[in-house]
Amino acid sequence: MPANILDGRKIRDEAIPELAKSFAGLLFVPVLTIVQVGNREDTGAYVRAKKLFAEKIGVKVKHIQLEESVSQSELINIIKENNQDTEVKGIIVQLPLPSEIDRDAVIDTIDPKKDVDAITSYNVERWTRTNNQALLPATARGVRTLLQYYKIDLSGKKVVVTGRSALVGKPITSMCLNEKAEVAVCHSKTPDLAKETLDADIIISVVGKPNLITANHVKSGQIIIDVGINTIESKKLDEKDENIAQRKIVGDVDFEAVSQIVQAISPVPGGVGPLTVLSIFQNLLDLCQKEPN
Repeated sequence: MPANILDGRKIRDEAIPELAKSFAGLLFVPVLTIVQVGNREDTGAYVRAKKLFAEKIGVKVKHIQLEESVSQSELINIIKENNQDTEVKGIIVQLPLPSEIDRDAVIDTIDPKKDVDAITSYNVERWTRTNNQALLPATARGVRTLLQYYKIDLSGKKVVVTGRSALVGKPITSMCLNEKAEVAVCHSKTPDLAKETLDADIIISVVGKPNLITANHVKSGQIIIDVGINTIESKKLDEKDENIAQRKIVGDVDFEAVSQIVQAISPVPGGVGPLTVLSIFQNLLDLCQKEPN
């Protein structure tokens, strides 16, 4: 029997009316500042998704797009200006940054009370201490929202997280520990990855490697959360029956094969991705509600 599909788009769309109502209940209209350096296509797509979502829920977005050549000091000064702007309630520095810029120095310039990504040192220290009240980075919060919506309890479950990046893997691991799961962290170079994954109740893959998790890595009854985002070239026939290349977004999991085995699986796209954007604005609301109206 095919797996149950864990639909992130459905959860996001159901959450929009209540989120819009909550923002409308504030005595101010919050502004979210998004600072983008350069003109990468993928970065631009992420920014557009946030701006479109903000329109639906009544949040203003101030999009500051800077040249790739911007200096670190200029970038830091822009963040400091937004820290001081009382209308700005949230600040995002869209990653990645150019290699010559010290990412950590830039991120730690953000006022933690406006850090909707929860990646300043202050917020990282809070969520790594298994603090259930800490603001979670958006992807980790999105994974938690997905699990909670489908009534998937992490307590006492063996969870294998494949991926250990500071921005995604580590926050998800901390979230699972906060929810009282038994967590094993693996990666693409783990010697016998299948041995680890076959012993898990839940697999959360965040590596960014197509077909990392195949039918050989899973068994009946498992739940698979695919957080990987990968762009691959695929072939299709056009109207003239000629092979043409097109770009396709896939996750870390061989969806077609694995979905025939496991109990439930999140697709890519349409699983965790829509909830990552939702989570940014949920974090923003949390920060706004901590302020006096």
